[in-house]
Amino acid sequence: MEKYINEWNKECYRGVTNETPFSADLFHYPEWQPKEYGEYSLAFHSELGSLTVLRRMTGFGYIDIESGFRDKDGKFWLASGDVDVRESDEKTVGEAIQFVKRMANTCIGE
Repeated sequence: MEKYINEWNKECYRGVTNETPFSADLFHYPEWQPKEYGEYSLAFHSELGSLTVLRRMTGFGYIDIESGFRDKDGKFWLASGDVDVRESDEKTVGEAIQFVKRMANTCIGE
């Protein structure tokens, strides 16, 4: 697995497979970050797609953590309700992707 910066100046990894070991250390902070309420976003981009974590203030006045996965075909899954894939105890990237898909309750492969 090799880290590189792509043509859109995003940190990415090549050589990632479903069997690649999964770790919170794979995520980076994108250039833009929310500014209030301790909000943050994190991303892990590879040729399998992108895993993301967002901690944000909802429109209902509470903090939520959401995990997302966008595959290489543009389909998107979003698991909201304090779901942080980094804390899922999944051992491989493939398992982490399946965790987000299984927990998805907002967008499901749309």
